[in-house]
Amino acid sequence: MAEIEFTRIDDRLLHGQVGREWVKSEDCDLIVVANDETSEDRQAQKLMNIATPLFAETVFWTIDRTIKEIEETHEDSKALILVESPEDAYKLVEAGLNINSVNLGNMRELPDKDKINENIYVGDKDREYFKKLHDKNISIDIRTLHSDKALDESVLF
Repeated sequence: MAEIEFTRIDDRLLHGQVGREWVKSEDCDLIVVANDETSEDRQAQKLMNIATPLFAETVFWTIDRTIKEIEETHEDSKALILVESPEDAYKLVEAGLNINSVNLGNMRELPDKDKINENIYVGDKDREYFKKLHDKNISIDIRTLHSDKALDESVLF
């Protein structure tokens, strides 16, 4: 059974920063990219696999498959789960996965989104899901790099 060590919201999903820094700092050997689109996009998977460290394995699953299989497969693995949005993170928590904290690392600038810092922009729908996570006692660790000082999650509300 895989143990969920770390869950990150990053709209870029798996990239060098995650592969070089977060996988190592969180001592993970399994990367689960939980994203419905990417689970079907072989080209995107090839590009993301470039960032996978040699000591880790990456799987590309839908949100539903992640919910059904993460805790039942990959025995003795320590998993880092990557999701694209606060809504997807909430779906994992709501389904009962063992997640106590979510790292918020990157959400790009889009219309109707407010700047939190250089890497994070949130809109009303995002705030709704952050509030739902907060109401379930899930802490939100806002930092792009492991070495960054975390922002207080109150900036999201």
